[in-house]
Amino acid sequence: MLEQNFEADVVDGTLVVRGAVDDYGIIALRNLLAEHGGDLTGRLVVDLSEVDYLPSVAVGVLTRAMGAMRRAGGELDLVARRGTVAQRVLMVCALPYRESVDDDFDPPDAGVPA
Repeated sequence: MLEQNFEADVVDGTLVVRGAVDDYGIIALRNLLAEHGGDLTGRLVVDLSEVDYLPSVAVGVLTRAMGAMRRAGGELDLVARRGTVAQRVLMVCALPYRESVDDDFDPPDAGVPA
C-alpha cells in the first residue's frame, strides 16, 4: 500500500490529519498542535482516522501534547475510526481515543491484555 503525503486541515474546529506522519509530518504535526492548542487551556480534537503511517515518534508527539494540555487545564482528544491504522496504534499504545468526532469522549475498550 502506497502511503499518502502528510496533510492537515482544521475542519469545524477539528484538526484533521491525513497521510503519512513521517519525518516531515512529525515536525508539521508538532507545529500544528502548538498552533491550534493555543493557550493549552481549551479543547483540541485531532482526527487521525485518515492517517496511514503513525510511527512511535508521532505517538510521542501526541502524548507530550496531551500531557501539556492536561497540565494547563485543557484537553486534547484523539479520534480514530475503528479498523484504521491510527486506531490500532492508539489501542496498542493504550492512548485514550474515540471512534468518531461526534462521539462523547468514552474511549473504547482496548482489548489489550495487561
